[in-house]
Amino acid sequence: MLSGLAAWGCGAAETADLVVRDETGHLSAARLEQLAQTAQSDLGRIVAFWEVTPRVAEFGKIHVVFENPRKETYSAVFYWAPMGKSKIRTIAVFGVNGTPQMLAHKLTHAVFPNPDKLIRNMMGIPMEVRFGNKLTFPMCGFDNDAWVLALRRANAYIPLAALGSDHGSWGMSTQGLLTIVIDAARQHASYAEAGSFGTYLLATHGMEKVRTFNRLSRDNDRHWQEVFAQGLPELEKNWLRALEATAPARASQVTQLSELLANNPMYACARAQQLATQ
Repeated sequence: MLSGLAAWGCGAAETADLVVRDETGHLSAARLEQLAQTAQSDLGRIVAFWEVTPRVAEFGKIHVVFENPRKETYSAVFYWAPMGKSKIRTIAVFGVNGTPQMLAHKLTHAVFPNPDKLIRNMMGIPMEVRFGNKLTFPMCGFDNDAWVLALRRANAYIPLAALGSDHGSWGMSTQGLLTIVIDAARQHASYAEAGSFGTYLLATHGMEKVRTFNRLSRDNDRHWQEVFAQGLPELEKNWLRALEATAPARASQVTQLSELLANNPMYACARAQQLATQ
């Protein structure tokens, strides 16, 4: 029996806000229940933090689909899946072992489905840091701010203005409904920076302003000055100054991550995950 869940057919279950499906064919009913409860719990904490609803009345329930890993990578993606004449918010989670990775991040995308990649990651990654799995990309078991400091030491930092609204400037592209990685090093740097910057904005300007910024940005513009009373260059400079002030306290992690980036930036995240679980 699925405790607190309603059956939704073979290999699937329904919670208050989610339809959770098993596409691997390997999940027991107990494991499906556990994953569904984890997803619903994460979603509850996310909407409570942002003081919003899961927007089920507007978009329908969010579908969380557990699939087999892609290239042995435990990750997740958010996309709009066609269903008849409409589309449903869908999160594909690649892997079913252990605590899901990127689930809180992508559930935030489902609540705030902003087409601007920078803005949705500025909101989603801090939720993974706060409520999710620390092994998740881009933290990969380490402090997200330490990654940005290491990127700056390695001269691999990407100015925020260079991170566009779509996938191209993030080292990514699309294949069908899903995203694919073209440049893993650039992708990791971009996500780490977006997450750290988003965390800074939440800490210094507050949740309400970040939420307002997301809402206003739906006109395909980024309203930095209007919401934060500063342009992006000034916000970025202040964030990096505050980040550098924490460098002494993060020196050990920054040294480790700098070595990983120097050895092979393409695999720095995977190697960091290994170190974090040793």
